[in-house]
Amino acid sequence: MKEFRLVAFGDSLTYGYGVLSHIAYPFRLARELPEKNPQLRWKVYNRGINGETTREAKERLESQVLWLKPHLTVILLGSNDSALNEGQYRTPWEYEHNMMFILERLLAEKHGDSAFHSGVCLPVLVTPPPVVDTDFYPFTTTDRIETYGEIVKKLAKGYHCPVIDVYQAFLDIKEAQGFEAYDALFQFDGVHWSNAGYDVFYALLEKEILALTENF
Repeated sequence: MKEFRLVAFGDSLTYGYGVLSHIAYPFRLARELPEKNPQLRWKVYNRGINGETTREAKERLESQVLWLKPHLTVILLGSNDSALNEGQYRTPWEYEHNMMFILERLLAEKHGDSAFHSGVCLPVLVTPPPVVDTDFYPFTTTDRIETYGEIVKKLAKGYHCPVIDVYQAFLDIKEAQGFEAYDALFQFDGVHWSNAGYDVFYALLEKEILALTENF
């Protein structure tokens, strides 16, 4: 049985801030992927750190991600970069260049099995999600985050990486089901995800991962 190493790399949304550990998406991947694709021996690593931006993520990429030689790395960063908190805000220019550094290092990392993505790590990018503006204003807003999400989509296209547009998925729920359903995706701060928010993202992510690994 082939081993498949997957790293979840990001901030508190990856770590699972404010929810029970089994709700965070890396835990669910580790539990459910072996049931959905039992042909692989799944190894899932949670490398999310609360409060982190792309600047800090770049610095720990080698020690916490690359040494694992992952087949696939899910990257969800940008919520903190966009926030006007002291010590966290990163300009769109810096965010883009930090993400480019991360992508280029990952795409140069060999995992040793040419049957998946030509033997190198495959980054899966995720757009940073919107927020409930009235809860977290003025630190960040959905309009501010949109800029960072557009950068993610541009990089995904330029580097030929899959992208999961959770930003649009959440806004689609708001449009189709109303503000109450949208608000229910978040915890009290309007930024971190509730169980319902993780459910929405997990469904998108699992579908993408299973499609990518179907023939491996």
